[in-house]
Amino acid sequence: MRLLDAFRSLTPLGWGLAAALVLAVLLAMGHGLGLRWDPFGLAGRRLAAAQARAATAEADAGARRLEVEGAADQARRLDLHHQQAVSVAVATDRAQTDARSAHDASTPLDPARAARLREHDRRLCELASAVCGAAPADPARGGDDALPAGPAA
Repeated sequence: MRLLDAFRSLTPLGWGLAAALVLAVLLAMGHGLGLRWDPFGLAGRRLAAAQARAATAEADAGARRLEVEGAADQARRLDLHHQQAVSVAVATDRAQTDARSAHDASTPLDPARAARLREHDRRLCELASAVCGAAPADPARGGDDALPAGPAA
């Protein structure tokens, strides 16, 4: 009886508070049982934003992986180029030493033969123009004038 008297003595504000309390308890129980109600779609927006961030992170990680692979490949090519340059320098030095110590090293070169060599050098420069511009001719160490490399093609 007392409970019934308590309900009769409630004002409209009291009934509103009681209804809100009952609704809050029901929502809490429903949430605990796994029921979800998202009238503004906030969970969907959060999920879409999280998926976009994950896709961006994956693309960024892929770009970093490609950068690392590119840097490793560039280092490998640079090392190979350096080894080739050292090999060419050693072979060139050996050829120069052999040419200077040859028995006819002090004999002057025939002008016709020098012209033929210049023509061959010009033809080689036409075939491999990148090589001709890379190493300009320097005076021979023995004091002789070096043959000019010719015009770069």
